[in-house]
Amino acid sequence: MNFPWAIRIDREDIEALASLRLISGIEVGEDGKLIWLRGKQGDEQLGSRLLRIPSRQKYEWLAPNQLRQVDRRIPMERLPDLRWQPLDPWLQVEMPAAALPGNSPKAIPLRLVRSTLEREPELLLTGIEEFKRFGATAAQARLNRLQFAANVDGQVLVRGLPLPPLPGVRFVLHGGSVAVPAGFSWHPGVGVDVVMRCFGASGAALVVWNEDGKITRFHSEQFVPASRSAIRATGELLATTQ
Repeated sequence: MNFPWAIRIDREDIEALASLRLISGIEVGEDGKLIWLRGKQGDEQLGSRLLRIPSRQKYEWLAPNQLRQVDRRIPMERLPDLRWQPLDPWLQVEMPAAALPGNSPKAIPLRLVRSTLEREPELLLTGIEEFKRFGATAAQARLNRLQFAANVDGQVLVRGLPLPPLPGVRFVLHGGSVAVPAGFSWHPGVGVDVVMRCFGASGAALVVWNEDGKITRFHSEQFVPASRSAIRATGELLATTQ
């Protein structure tokens, strides 16, 4: 679709527009139960995405605001006179626990979904006892590549590569800020900065998003180098609190 274009869809299908929100130059207008999108530029990649949108009709946008259906030769319609605005701020995203807003457009729930994209995990959630046993026998060169943070429940979040071969949950890190379980991603596929805003986290935080939908926030100062003494001292401190 290498030409100025326009499409119209039913309002109940706006969730399908999430794949377009990060593409610049797309404008949206509301016409009752119909939603119009338009763009002055197009390419093959955008064309393939538009083909997956459940649109009522696709048009070539001609001057002055004439519309030609892509399967016809003669322009027969006109682009309606609407209040046009950029798609990205119009199409809102909400965090999983938030209530749906009462006004239009309807917010799209942000949720974890299974992913076929393989990436090496950089975080491991395991127990302090398992990590203590690993730290007692691992080479110092191996420990030098790791950091860890612990909580009062005896859980340890280990960060680094390669991760220890220990039981636990492995997480893939996105943008250095959002960690999701290995084999998962989020839908809609918005940027890391949008996810961070949804969770009310700043750029200095690390958000660990668990499969059950709960999140845990960490800050860089909570992670310490994985030296034998630090691991041993952490284990002793946690033993006194349990």
